[in-house]
Amino acid sequence: MDFTFSKNYIALLTDDGSLTTAKLAQSLTERGWKVIVLGFPPSMIAKQTPLPEQITRIVLEDMSEEHLKQQLTAIANTYGSIGAFIHLNPLFVASQNEGIRYLEVEKAIIKHIFLIAKYLKKSLNQAAREGYGCFCTITHLDGAFGLTQKENFGAISAGLFGLTKSLNFEWEPVFCRAIDLSSNFGAEQSAQYIITELHDPNRLITEVGYSKHGRVTLIAEPLI
Repeated sequence: MDFTFSKNYIALLTDDGSLTTAKLAQSLTERGWKVIVLGFPPSMIAKQTPLPEQITRIVLEDMSEEHLKQQLTAIANTYGSIGAFIHLNPLFVASQNEGIRYLEVEKAIIKHIFLIAKYLKKSLNQAAREGYGCFCTITHLDGAFGLTQKENFGAISAGLFGLTKSLNFEWEPVFCRAIDLSSNFGAEQSAQYIITELHDPNRLITEVGYSKHGRVTLIAEPLI
């Protein structure tokens, strides 16, 4: 899909603590996007990957809704209205014998993404009506929506698929896409897959997975 992201808007990208954040921010900047990176408190994600010099990082001091609201307002007032939101969900590594995990840190982060959707509804829809606006989430289940049963991942992060698909129905003008990337991909390859999805002209799908087996999505099969 060929489009130009308006210079009147900025793209807000969450920091997952990996090199993918820097690679994606750089790739978007090279395409003319103005990118601001939003970091979670060190208690949530301890590591912060160095960013290119021209990229600004804003770090949340706490995980309260009021502070998030204040920061989103400050970002919009300082740098421009937010017309694109891309959430890179952190990869929480666990051994195979830990069973299904319900991490409090992951729960807090996912809750914040729901709140961010709440506060960005107006600006994302406005950007979409003026040309292009997007809401995109990236997880690391197994590259196949957790269906291979070969990876151990946090179950809570799967909620991002439901959120993104719901917004796709509610926010008709906005490009909504949930992406599940295999954790085996490097930062550059991951960033390229995300860029590819942002330009996908097919609005009939909202969730895509990438693994060594390629690109997949889910379809409904009729009951026999």
